[in-house]
This record gives sequence, C-alpha cells and structure tokens, in this order.
Amino acid sequence: MADYDGLLLDHDGVLLTLTDRATLRETALAALRDAGVDAPSETDAEALSIRVSTDELAALADRHAVAPERLWQCREDRIETLLRAELDAGRKAPYDDVSALDGVGVPAGVVSNNQRRIIEAALDAHDLAARFETVVAREPTLESLAEKKPEPTYLEAAMADIGSANPLYVGDSESDVVAATRAGVDVAFLRRDHNADAALDTRPTHDVESLHAVVDLL
Repeated sequence: MADYDGLLLDHDGVLLTLTDRATLRETALAALRDAGVDAPSETDAEALSIRVSTDELAALADRHAVAPERLWQCREDRIETLLRAELDAGRKAPYDDVSALDGVGVPAGVVSNNQRRIIEAALDAHDLAARFETVVAREPTLESLAEKKPEPTYLEAAMADIGSANPLYVGDSESDVVAATRAGVDVAFLRRDHNADAALDTRPTHDVESLHAVVDLL
C-alpha cells in the first residue's frame, strides 16, 4: 500500500451530488440571453453549460458577436445563482458516504473546476468546511479556464497548501485522472450512478465505488 501523506478530492460528483444537466442547460440559455443573444439554441446552451474550454467559448462568442468576457461573466453569475438555490432547496447534498472521511488521519483538501465561491458555500452549508485544510477552485474569470483540470495547476497548488508530497487524489471524470497523471500523483476513480459504466482512456491507480474504499487505501 502506498504511503499517502494527504488526500485531495474533487467536489461535484465526489463529495456532493451533481446538478441535473437539463437544469444546467436552462441556466446557460438564460446566461446567453443576459449577454445579448436573442435566440440561443440548445446547442449553444450545451456548449456553455459544463466543461467549457477557452476555444469553445471564443467560438460561441464570435458566432453571436458578443465579448467572451461578457458571455463568461453572465454564465458564471447564473451558475452561481442556480447552485446556491440548489443548495437551499436541498437538491445539492453530500453523498451518504462522505461520513467515511471522519476517520481520515492525513491532511485533506478539495480540488474543483467549479467556482471557489460555490464550493465554499456548499461546504459551509453542509458543515463540511472544517474537514478540509484547503479549497482550490476557479475564480469566476475567463483566465481560469486555462488553469482547470486536466491541467495539474490546481492539484499542485493544493498539494503545496496541505504540505503533501504524495497525496491520493479522488475524482469522477477523465479530466481528474489526466490531471493527477500530469501532477505525478496516484488517483482513485470514484464510480457513482452518473459514471458507473464510464470507460476511461487513461488508467487510474485505483478504481473504487465508495469513499469508504478510498479511506481504506490511506
């Protein structure tokens, strides 16, 4: 067993439940209208809802003759409003196995492509903030798109924050596995209902089905 001296976890889909994709698309449609797009399409909304890249955003902004900065700010603000509402309504909640983290004896942190202000609000709302020594996530800026996973930037920053040279990272997507590989750390791919049958191009160090299994690796 590896001698892990830290635990880093993704947030959405690992600690807290995911928001419905249809709801995210509706929110993206509203953001497009906020930015001055008169008749946004479902394709536009899908492109702006999740996993947005700098190139995709630039192409979308160019297609509708709006500034990328304006479009992204509208998107970030709408997403923040939505996810705070989801928190308040109890629809964005911790998975049942998050309690397994009570027994973790190494420093822990959260590493997310979501907005920092959203992650911090979610952890506070569910009394989880005290479990983690750091939260590394995006600022609501266009520049943040170049730093998000699969780039290792956030993982490396979190490692420095918790003083860990050999952490275990836990994620639920291909980009999580790639980011960990680029950062040179072990990664546990956590399977939940939304990714139970996912096939990965990059092989994770561990393939697990619960946070209890993650804690057993430490």
